[in-house]
Amino acid sequence: MSRPKARRRMADTFTYAFAGLRYATRTQRTFRIHLGIAAAIAVMIFVLDLSAIDAAVVVLAIAVVIAAELFNTGIEAVIDLLVERNHHSAAQIAKDISAGSVLTTTVAAAIVGSLVLGPPLMRVLGFPPALAAAFPRWLAAALLAAGAVGFIRLLQHPRDDSRPAASDAGTPKPGAQVR
Repeated sequence: MSRPKARRRMADTFTYAFAGLRYATRTQRTFRIHLGIAAAIAVMIFVLDLSAIDAAVVVLAIAVVIAAELFNTGIEAVIDLLVERNHHSAAQIAKDISAGSVLTTTVAAAIVGSLVLGPPLMRVLGFPPALAAAFPRWLAAALLAAGAVGFIRLLQHPRDDSRPAASDAGTPKPGAQVR
């Protein structure tokens, strides 16, 4: 007896989702790194006995990074398929933007982690309460400042001369290499 069509479709959805997770885990080094960090942070959530709200915030930050990494992998796979024989500078721009989204979510998650996990971790490590409360905020501020400085530098130097601008898409400069 076969399964009803609606149940089969739902089962297929999960089958495809797990296949995607399996592919990313097997082929993407940075995805495996993010999974390892997520596992270590999951242990910290229990060891530090975080409140349910704090744990939820940290888990959400982890999930956003993992999802961004999966989107990045999917976008790269489609672009690689489409430009296998005909390289186009717009393809590299799309890949760079996709990778930038992973970087952005990772930095945001690090800030969340320092704010939520920092104080209890520092207390467990024996730091004075005032330092345990202040240092994670300073670390978060430093991460934000570093991101702001990096963004300002990008605005001052918007593109690498070896890559064509978006308006020059498809017409690389002589001698420029497109990856």
